[in-house]
Amino acid sequence: MYLEKINSPNDLKKLNISELEVLCREIRQYLIDTVKETGGHLASNLGAVEMTVALHYVFDEKDKIVWDVGHQSYVHKILTGRKDKLASLRQKDGLSGFPKPSESEYDSFLTGHASTSISAGLGLCAARDLQGESYNVISVIGDGAFTGGLVYEAFNNIADKKILVVLNDNDMSISRNVGKVSLTLSKLRLGKNYNRFKSGMTKFFGSIPLVGKFLINFFTGVKNFFKGLFGANTYFSNFGIKYIGPFDGNDIKKTVKILTAVKKDLNRPVLLHLVTKKGKGMTEAEENPEKFHGISPKNHAAKEYSYSETAGKTICELAEKNDKIAAVCAAMPSGTGLEEFKNKFADRFFDVGIAEEHAVTFAAAMAKGGMKPFVCVYSTFLQRGFDQILHDVCADDLPVTFCLDRAGFVGSDGETHQGLYDLSYLSLMPNMSVLCPKDTEELKNMIVWAAQQNHPLAIRYPKETDVLFDSHSEIELGRWEKLADNKSDVTLFAVGGNMIALAQKVAQKTNANVVNARFVKPIDENMLLELSSDRLWVVLEENQQNGGLASQISLFASENKLKPEIRSVSVKDKFVPQATIEEQMENSGFDENNILKIIND
Repeated sequence: MYLEKINSPNDLKKLNISELEVLCREIRQYLIDTVKETGGHLASNLGAVEMTVALHYVFDEKDKIVWDVGHQSYVHKILTGRKDKLASLRQKDGLSGFPKPSESEYDSFLTGHASTSISAGLGLCAARDLQGESYNVISVIGDGAFTGGLVYEAFNNIADKKILVVLNDNDMSISRNVGKVSLTLSKLRLGKNYNRFKSGMTKFFGSIPLVGKFLINFFTGVKNFFKGLFGANTYFSNFGIKYIGPFDGNDIKKTVKILTAVKKDLNRPVLLHLVTKKGKGMTEAEENPEKFHGISPKNHAAKEYSYSETAGKTICELAEKNDKIAAVCAAMPSGTGLEEFKNKFADRFFDVGIAEEHAVTFAAAMAKGGMKPFVCVYSTFLQRGFDQILHDVCADDLPVTFCLDRAGFVGSDGETHQGLYDLSYLSLMPNMSVLCPKDTEELKNMIVWAAQQNHPLAIRYPKETDVLFDSHSEIELGRWEKLADNKSDVTLFAVGGNMIALAQKVAQKTNANVVNARFVKPIDENMLLELSSDRLWVVLEENQQNGGLASQISLFASENKLKPEIRSVSVKDKFVPQATIEEQMENSGFDENNILKIIND
């Protein structure tokens, strides 16, 4: 009834509080109906409905809202003129699942990874102040993102900036939050008693004639004592931030009232602590917010073989025989297949929260101390630990094994989540070996092999696959595998199962040789020399062209004056937007016709 009339934040301001309550119910149902069809981040958005409506209701169109991660920004998109496009969410040429400035002027900053919103907000504040502008900046951040070190780097420089940080606290990231940050926020939630006490005492003292004002000032002077007594603390005030809360962020009336008061007096850094219910309004999502954090489209057909499950199961089996093996993840034990390890080997399982840099250095020191750590993390998030991998793992040649989940094309998450860079940035690191299994069975063999090695290793693989090959040869450092030796003068070097399946289809039409280039570093120099009389080498890899396997083969061929022409089928110098994985592959040249054209030119 009201939702159909909302095409901009200004339309929202025409409603009264009672009408906003109805609107929130309409939005919540619209989200459930739409995201069940399109897939996407459901539980986090259901919990953020009232908070988002209140923010746009209170603040002006010129004000800038920065969403941390941005997976909870669907309501924001609905309120900023994009509700009629929500059915295209996360699809090719449709709405992004994250804030995207090229999509809307209301998206103040491109986000997809956690813990960035406060730094970005401070940057906008600096730009505003230097140019004499007057808009407000609001950084919305979840409690899960508070485990990321970038938050505290920003706090260290927050100074006297005029900024509002809204803490959307639902006690979750993707999995249940861990660590001292979560415990501290839990204590702050108990501060509701403190707020009630403070409000009551202020009213009481204020009603006393003559001495009331003096008593209120005295009460303010000793409030830190009462904060300690009732569980709240000076956690944020130590950074120079005025802390307000916690309040029920799913109470639209109260949230509007509080935000209105904050806006009137926003002349310094303020943190507003709102407690919300992840999955609110949908019973299944409330009871299992982790399962409904991200859901697949209605007609999504699950793949038969899970790389994540295989990795987790194999590490578990190794840990049963070797008490030196430990597992480390960054807030995603279920996503990386480590739930079983977590349950069986609690003392050797470490979830460090959304803190990939810490995860890497932590694992490096574990290895230095004699352990054999496996760091299981999504490819896109390991990028955040680049320096730690280079400096803390590789420079000392430590036996840390990185299991890179969701490598290659990732589909609907789009630009910010593609795993298309790991082959390049890992291959340039001395002492690092980089492996790519052709299927889940070869992944298992690689992990078993990795457990016996004493150097840095990275094994990268996609989320799931339907591909399972018949034969599997022994894993040897830097040794590739011939899958089709047709005595042709054309050889296809394929990295990973998707590329091998594509290469085999092409080979059936051209009789080309097919090589499973399962080591991207070190490369199999002996096989290259053996095939040096070929006319053409075609390298297929789900990775950026610069710095990948094709670059290494080209350098080796040049240094050794080898004859074959070398062509690369890879992602050119661009970001790959959301679409299905099949569409992304085709748009990037990973299709039979393109490869046949390369061979026949």
